Amino acid sequence: MKRLELKQVRVCSKCGRGRAGLESPDGDRLEVPLDAARAHELSGHPDDVRSLSALVLEQLAAGGARPREVVLDVGAAGLRALLSFVRGEESDLVACTAQEGIGLAVRGELALYATDEALALDRDNAGDRGPDSTVH
Repeated sequence: MKRLELKQVRVCSKCGRGRAGLESPDGDRLEVPLDAARAHELSGHPDDVRSLSALVLEQLAAGGARPREVVLDVGAAGLRALLSFVRGEESDLVACTAQEGIGLAVRGELALYATDEALALDRDNAGDRGPDSTVH
């Protein structure tokens, strides 16, 4: 597992969708597709409506839970994020989409990691990212 930092958010000027460029200190990279709303949020343009990640973090805090980290991993349906949090002596893990996980990590200033499998998935698909790979 490697620590990642959000290095870049690319947003398409035509459709608004984007990509989050994540990088580890030793140069491993992972790109995560973003829908238009998340690309807008992560590119530093605040909205007048509270985001889902803000609500989730507020509700966790209100319930006495403390988010710890977000891990990008590969599940049965592909890339996903796992949010870990603690409440008292108990710890828990919640799965969400990779883009939601990045939003939670950025908004909550949480550590962001990727498993070796997630990084390998990105390397395996680097040459053929499909029709949604380019930001126009």
